[in-house]
Amino acid sequence: MATFTQPLSLDLSALSARTTVAPAARAAVKLAFVLMSWDEASRSRRALKQLTDEQLHDVGLTRAETDAEARRGFWLS
Repeated sequence: MATFTQPLSLDLSALSARTTVAPAARAAVKLAFVLMSWDEASRSRRALKQLTDEQLHDVGLTRAETDAEARRGFWLS
């Protein structure tokens, strides 16, 4: 099955390089990134459900593929 969302990239190297950044701050940034990734996946799946059959054909997808993707949990990106 095709993946429909582009994964977000998170570069924490700047945070890791600074010893003054508290571990709690790093954890908060990572949590925010996870939540944003889940939201993006959820939005993308909802948008796929709105496409017409002609639009799906244009991008090389079938209704069955998009229905299966829409049923996936938001945490499965």
